[in-house]
Amino acid sequence: MAESKITMRYLAEKLEHIHKDVEKNSDDIVQLKQEMSYGKGAVKSVAWIGGCVAVVVGLMRIFNGG
Repeated sequence: MAESKITMRYLAEKLEHIHKDVEKNSDDIVQLKQEMSYGKGAVKSVAWIGGCVAVVVGLMRIFNGG
């Protein structure tokens, strides 16, 4: 009987550790999604600004070269 109590206590402790790890992983996943979202936004901004610069340079070449 004492062995089963020790085993149940051990399992309860392990379950609590697993629960804490799952909570931490969930928080990390939320943070990672947020960071990825920021990264996508930065890439879109750089692409948009690069497109604008390309248009300006292209127009300058067309009007100065003609």
